[in-house]
Amino acid sequence: QWYQRRVRGDSCTKGGHAAYGNAVNYTTNTTTGGVSQFTASLFMSYHTTCRNSSDFIAAYTQARNLSNLMMENVNATIYPYSVFYVYYEMYVTMVNQVAINLSVCIVAVFIVSFVLLNFNFMAAVITTTTVLMITVNMFGMMYLLDININPVSLVNLVMSVGISVEFCSHITRSFALSRHFSRVERAKEALAKTGSSVLSGIFMTKLIGISVLAFAKSQIFEIYYFRMYVCIVALGMLHGLVFLPVFLTFFGPARNSSVVEKSSGFGKIEEEEERNRSERTPLLL
Repeated sequence: QWYQRRVRGDSCTKGGHAAYGNAVNYTTNTTTGGVSQFTASLFMSYHTTCRNSSDFIAAYTQARNLSNLMMENVNATIYPYSVFYVYYEMYVTMVNQVAINLSVCIVAVFIVSFVLLNFNFMAAVITTTTVLMITVNMFGMMYLLDININPVSLVNLVMSVGISVEFCSHITRSFALSRHFSRVERAKEALAKTGSSVLSGIFMTKLIGISVLAFAKSQIFEIYYFRMYVCIVALGMLHGLVFLPVFLTFFGPARNSSVVEKSSGFGKIEEEEERNRSERTPLLL
């Protein structure tokens, strides 16, 4: 108590009031007037000069490691604190957060696609696989464009999963509801019916909408929004209109006659005629 209350000066060069005046919290024994129990304490330490984000993250990580090492020998809870820890703590768990959030989004895409595509398991798998490929390609574009993983890019990655569904689900649904029997013909019909809507209604509108961000003076808008959203839209269009139709011709879901009949009124007579016509039509490779 004397050390904490003593101000450093000529009479006492070791006074600790300035640095450690609030460093020890304790309860007082009402009977003796002495210290009954120490409840909390702190002490100061110093980092070397930190010049960039990597230095701050490394400094925080080492401080946590030191605290954990001390707790192994002391029966107390020890944790480090500094002003910049608040801002850089999230980067320590950022990779795990990216993996968890994207995994939850992919699972949600599969469940919703499975329900809305008439419980067609293969159609849901193909849609989810294409969305997953777009997300993986987004990581590659972020590396090429020197975009770091941070809370802003994490939010954009999560949003990219939802935006990618628009480019894939409509094509897959048109393929599943096509009245043709050949996968090639069904892919052609799906692309002919839905491709123009995806190109003009999704790709062009989003591209025009985000083009204004190219003139933003703020670096966060130009890098983390304009560049990333252009990549999302471009990759979604290429996967939805180029990759997905080809993928469906090889691994597309089998034709479900009951679903096609309900959706288009395609009866059994027309179905038999279409089957005979499809069998007579040669496939040119």
